Amino acid sequence: LGIRPLYYRLGVDHVRCARQLGIKSVLGVGSWDHLTTKGLIHDVPDRVLVWNEAQKQEAIDLHGVPADRVLVTGAQAYDHWFAATPSLDRDAFCRQVNLDAGRPILLYLCSSPFIAPYEVGFVRKWITAIRNSGDARLRGAGLLVRPHPQNARQWQDVDLAAEFDNVAFWPKTGVNPIGGTARNEYFDSMYHAEAVVGVNTSAMIESGIVGRPVYTVDAEEFASTQEGTLHFQHLKNVEGGLLHLAADLHEHVAQLGQLLAGTGAERQGARRFIQAFIRPN
Repeated sequence: LGIRPLYYRLGVDHVRCARQLGIKSVLGVGSWDHLTTKGLIHDVPDRVLVWNEAQKQEAIDLHGVPADRVLVTGAQAYDHWFAATPSLDRDAFCRQVNLDAGRPILLYLCSSPFIAPYEVGFVRKWITAIRNSGDARLRGAGLLVRPHPQNARQWQDVDLAAEFDNVAFWPKTGVNPIGGTARNEYFDSMYHAEAVVGVNTSAMIESGIVGRPVYTVDAEEFASTQEGTLHFQHLKNVEGGLLHLAADLHEHVAQLGQLLAGTGAERQGARRFIQAFIRPN
């Protein structure tokens, strides 16, 4: 059984050798954008395992995989998030990241270098827009900015806590939350937030699993890696979409104010999306 990530050229050789030896081969599609951003499947294996019906259609239309070779299995890589529980209560978590536990928290999850090569400027504009809000509760909310583990270098000389009140940047070096303490801290960040904001990142999907509404802004500087990517359309459209998408920061701030004043109905959209996109079976 040969299972290789789609973007490794070595996988083609494995499939060809397996076919010559009479060994069955399977491609497990590992991420939501692998069928749209990581090249073509040049040699079709015996089975292609995809997350959902949207990916099945991508495998058929973009890669020429026969429909009877594509199996919809859900996204196994996300299974552990459904069973996760917080490692710290709210007060302890706020002490850890240095935010006011008496105020709501909004979590900003940064994107990869491919999506947002330089995100510092946009994050500053985002914080400033919130701090200038006419909604007192939103204006004083705790803002936690979490760097992408592969895109943290741009933040080396930036101190958001010195520039703004009740704002934290954590963890400062960027950590890949693949297990242990790192995974617990990442989960706690999502769990204790009222909502999650970002440009275009798979972390939005994890936030939806945790049950948090997800927000983004149609930003001109990221147009090619938001609307210009096929996988962003999934976040917008599957079962009504995961995203609360704003045309600009003014509309975005109004959406966040409505969230903090509301009844939590915004979380239901995340549930519908996760059921269709991550666990369709």
